[in-house]
Amino acid sequence: MELTPNEPNKAGSKPGNRVPPPQERFLRGRQKRTRPKRRIGKLLLKGLTLLLGLVSLAAALAWMVTAFGHAPELTVDRVLVEGNVRLSDGEILELLEFSERANILMLDLEEVKARLLLSAWVSAVEVERVLPSTLKLEIRERQPVAIAVLDELYLLASDGTMLDQLSPRYDIEKLVLARGLRDGEGLAPERTALAGRLAAALNRDERLMTLVSEIDVSEGNDSVSLHLRAPALTVLVHGDTMIERLIEVVPLLDGIEKDYAELEVVDLRFKGRAYLRLRDQLNTPASSNRSGGATTFAQAALATGGAPF
Repeated sequence: MELTPNEPNKAGSKPGNRVPPPQERFLRGRQKRTRPKRRIGKLLLKGLTLLLGLVSLAAALAWMVTAFGHAPELTVDRVLVEGNVRLSDGEILELLEFSERANILMLDLEEVKARLLLSAWVSAVEVERVLPSTLKLEIRERQPVAIAVLDELYLLASDGTMLDQLSPRYDIEKLVLARGLRDGEGLAPERTALAGRLAAALNRDERLMTLVSEIDVSEGNDSVSLHLRAPALTVLVHGDTMIERLIEVVPLLDGIEKDYAELEVVDLRFKGRAYLRLRDQLNTPASSNRSGGATTFAQAALATGGAPF
């Protein structure tokens, strides 16, 4: 049915209003809206601007690095060294191997540290830049605690590091000799470490340091031989209880030697007990009695506080 302006429609619409066909009303919601191309262009322009900014920043940084790398004001002209006693400043500079125009900003501090640690004397080092042109080194050196007896004599540190060949410039008056450092394959790291640890423990006690002249670690930690200066005896100890047992027995040594004139070895490896071995002065058969000078073992209990043998 056709509607005319002068005739009302069946739905009660006002005159002059056109009701769209049903199909047109439903299709309006399905029509796609396209974004303006102008918005995409703006996004591309922003991305290009950001990219150009990053490239410019990288170029500026590269220029600054190059400029600072060649700046004469930043050339290392002073090395401040602290903590070195055994190593001279000249020896340290040789280890660093600086070029004449080394730039302080371009230095690899970890590489500097690694070069210094190549020296056996250096156990640790801290490296710091002090602008504009100073490099500060704080060095911690190993200390000799014993003299390693090999084909030659060497200074031995507490961690078993061989520091240097012994020379007259070193004061070795109170250092013990360390023997038994080789096994069938050569120098044994576990033996050098054991000798260094035991020597360092002795050095912490002034009385024991002057009493012991030699350490022999050829039998390992379970049976360490100590040679005393006075009285001239050999003492067998376990590495883990060495200091404890020596402190117990040292006050009794003079009395023991007086009672046993033929005393040669004191065995302190077993807790709470001491075993004495006497010299065979007359070289007689083992079946002879003690008065004849045969080798004899005397056993005695060592109570807390030091009981007589």
